[in-house]
Amino acid sequence: MKLILKILMLLLLLVILAVAFVVMFLDPNVFKPRIEKLAAQQGVHLDIEGDLAWKFWPSLGIAINDITVASTQTPDEPLASLRSASLLVATKPLFSGELQVEHLLVDGAELTLTADESGSKNWQRFTAQERQAAAEMSEEQLRELKAQQKAQTPSGAEGSDPSDAQSGRSLSLAVEQISITDSELNYSDESAGQQVHAALHKVELTGFNLTDQPFELNAEANLSLESASAPDGVIPLAIDLSAIMQVNENIDQFQLSDGQLRLGVGHDDVALVSDFSASAQDMQGDMSYGASFALQTFNLKELLASLGMAAPQTANPDALSQVSLSTKLIGSANTLALSPIEASVDQTHLNGELSITDLSTQALQLTLVGDFINIDDYLPPPAPQTDSKSSNPVSGTSGGKSKPQVQEEPLPLDAIRALNANVQFDFAKAIVNKLTVENMRLRLSAKNGVMQLTEASLNSYQGQLQAQGQLDARGRRAKASFTADMTGVQLEPLLEDLQLEQDIQLTGALNVKAKGNTSGAFASDLFKQLNAEASISGVEVTVAPLNVEKYFCRIVALTKDEAESADGKTSEQRSWPEFTQMSALDGTIRLNNQVVTVENFEAGVDQLLLATQGQLNLAAETYDFRLPLTLLEKTTSAEGCTVKSNYWLNRSLSLLRCKGSLDNLSPLKDCGLDSKALESLTGDYAKYKLQKELTRKLGGDTEGGEKDDKTKAVEGILNRLLNQDKQ
Repeated sequence: MKLILKILMLLLLLVILAVAFVVMFLDPNVFKPRIEKLAAQQGVHLDIEGDLAWKFWPSLGIAINDITVASTQTPDEPLASLRSASLLVATKPLFSGELQVEHLLVDGAELTLTADESGSKNWQRFTAQERQAAAEMSEEQLRELKAQQKAQTPSGAEGSDPSDAQSGRSLSLAVEQISITDSELNYSDESAGQQVHAALHKVELTGFNLTDQPFELNAEANLSLESASAPDGVIPLAIDLSAIMQVNENIDQFQLSDGQLRLGVGHDDVALVSDFSASAQDMQGDMSYGASFALQTFNLKELLASLGMAAPQTANPDALSQVSLSTKLIGSANTLALSPIEASVDQTHLNGELSITDLSTQALQLTLVGDFINIDDYLPPPAPQTDSKSSNPVSGTSGGKSKPQVQEEPLPLDAIRALNANVQFDFAKAIVNKLTVENMRLRLSAKNGVMQLTEASLNSYQGQLQAQGQLDARGRRAKASFTADMTGVQLEPLLEDLQLEQDIQLTGALNVKAKGNTSGAFASDLFKQLNAEASISGVEVTVAPLNVEKYFCRIVALTKDEAESADGKTSEQRSWPEFTQMSALDGTIRLNNQVVTVENFEAGVDQLLLATQGQLNLAAETYDFRLPLTLLEKTTSAEGCTVKSNYWLNRSLSLLRCKGSLDNLSPLKDCGLDSKALESLTGDYAKYKLQKELTRKLGGDTEGGEKDDKTKAVEGILNRLLNQDKQ
């Protein structure tokens, strides 16, 4: 027993002496020329300027310093360089066929990737040179290579069945810790004008293995992205990442879990913080991948500013200051999907999904469902008020306002032509231009340069709106058309939200059917070239503060043709309500060259028929309407006035006129009796009275009944005499 123990101790001493001899007397630098030569045979220019050194304590290992790697064709243009690297392995597991690396340290690595204007990439030179080097190897070199491979083949393995080798002990790789410090990655693409610089301060893998067991990943890095929009041409990104990672033996699938990522964007270090997970399968074949992340609340305006982009100016200065997003990503080589999407933008909560069903054609499908959004908050702020005394009106327009000329961008026709998308938006409630709408639905599709609005529907003010439209971007100018149908919209709450209730009051329900078309290369062209037609009808519509019956009766009183009422009060003495109740409303309006023209508009006001004629100039922001009145019976209403003569019956009298500015809409101020029309009416009525009196004295009938030949002859002579000034 003692003899056996002595033999074992002697063998251990021999091993220690052998290792000590190798470490102390065998200089690894003698292998440097051989290593560089083998690399050159593969088309790689390897320059080991530093020394190779053994490490024995606490583990067996080797260190290497100052290495550069380049193509043999361009040895002065290194692809990669390394300041130092060391590898420590556990000795005991080697005897059982297991490679257990305790620590792999890489320091000062630098990788430079470039692509020139022709698309040639420096990292592609090596694969081409490897093929060329293999083709140029001599027979002697091939025999030498085969001899080296045979010498490296274990005894008994030659000629063995591959299945036998697979059934034997496999070599496994496990690394207790991998550290990459103070390293850099530089990428430039001259054709795209892109440059990226990444500084890896620290990357640590703890418990690394290829047995699909979890290990820790921690990384700190700084990226510099070249951007023309940034103040100094560069956008810095600070990255701090941690996660649990798993990689399988074939290195064709991985998984990240419990991930935490912090991005510091820009010089102001705007923070983007997210929890995440990710995975990928079959990376060397038909790859599929997935990820999920939850981005914590951030300020979008600050983020855009840190990226060197102009943040949008919004009517609400706090808009876009509270944004968050969480989603799951699933993808393959030709598809990509984000589902479900959960996002918050200020007070708006969104849910939906986004998918690209074909990456080659960019076929996009997007669905978003929101609870409430105030679109007015995200519109540009109103222009500052200018002093009306110092502002110069636009020449040739009445009441127009000068507006600063802004360089307008053309419509993105190329982008529209490239669209291949189906989009759905649903909002339970929204505010648009101060108007409240509910159950808003939008359905859009775009393909081959044509955008289709297949559905736009909403409920608003107890009414409904349905619309469809199309935008054709296939030509040099966009062409658009639309149809719309609005029913049962209550006017009173509508005007309250427009904050016009103090100036003009309308009640009742309104119905509108409209259609139109336009064309243009700019957004402003689409408005300027808009041609549209709308038919309007209303039920029990009341307008205030305006009483057309009062104006009519006062005109009758001025001509002294008002009959005495039952209560003995005249039109001047009567207390009139400050509104007009219309029993029916029907009309047509047209829009052309930014001018709205009212056609065939009539409304019943008891026994009066109210019509409207005139125009609204959108460019000058002015309007001018006349309101002709026609009396159908001798009494306007039970509380109105009664005329004495038939002069007023079925005669259209254009006595009321409303004229003013849309900027300062005021019916009481803008509407009143038309003095010229009133003067004409007075003269015309005087002639009528004179004609009737002369006819009576000449023996003809004056009112009603069938006119005999004598009466007709007398009226003909008087008409010619009294109307000579009009001939």
